[in-house]
Amino acid sequence: MHERERQRIILAEVADKPVATVSHLVELLGASEATIRRDINSLHKEGRLRKVRGGAESLRPPTSTSLAGRPFAISQTINAKAKRWVAREAAALCEEGESIIIGGGSTAYMMAEYLKNRQLHVLTNSFVIAEYLLKNSKCSVTLPGGKVYREQNLILSPYPEDGGSNFYAAKMFFGAQGVGPLGVMETDPQIVQGTTRLLRQAEQRVLLVDSSKFEQRSSLIVCPLTQLDVVITDEGVDSKTRKLIEDTGCRLVIARAEADTA
Repeated sequence: MHERERQRIILAEVADKPVATVSHLVELLGASEATIRRDINSLHKEGRLRKVRGGAESLRPPTSTSLAGRPFAISQTINAKAKRWVAREAAALCEEGESIIIGGGSTAYMMAEYLKNRQLHVLTNSFVIAEYLLKNSKCSVTLPGGKVYREQNLILSPYPEDGGSNFYAAKMFFGAQGVGPLGVMETDPQIVQGTTRLLRQAEQRVLLVDSSKFEQRSSLIVCPLTQLDVVITDEGVDSKTRKLIEDTGCRLVIARAEADTA
């Protein structure tokens, strides 16, 4: 990753939370501690953030409550090609006229782009996916009730009922912050609550993740791998992870670059 892109992500992180630690930024960016400290020093000298012990903070710390996790605008730029291949395979699983649920996230958003010429009944808690489908497809779109979180482009409700409990879906497509032996992981309790609520409405659960997500971990488990029906990822997934998924009984779909015509 280039220096300018790293620094853009660092600035987004410090804008979203009181302090972004060096260790968090090392894990997020896959860079060395020395590189992260150099970037922080550079941004501090430019007056774009404030260097603190063990990390960095915004010059104007956030005052409103936001979700934990990476902003949607940043997620879109990371592993974009692999996400697009995964999204294409996900769209191919949809049958004309069926009801589906699409969760939030950058890979799910790319899936919406492949549904331009389809006619489906779609429930989504992502307002950017809803907007895209309304403008570019013949799909009918349903949104749950709740608070809009601008940075993640999500609609989430803290209450047990969000209006989606009567929606039936043949399939649910959703992403994750990380995936490991214990299951699918996310960073924020409200995202976990919103995702598990939607999972109950679908007959089949389809996880959309680029291969880098199998190297990432988070503190919250959405569901075990045994509750998934299909996992779609790219060719970067290693043999150990392939076996882990297949041993749970999930169907593993590998999205390949050469098949992409978009």
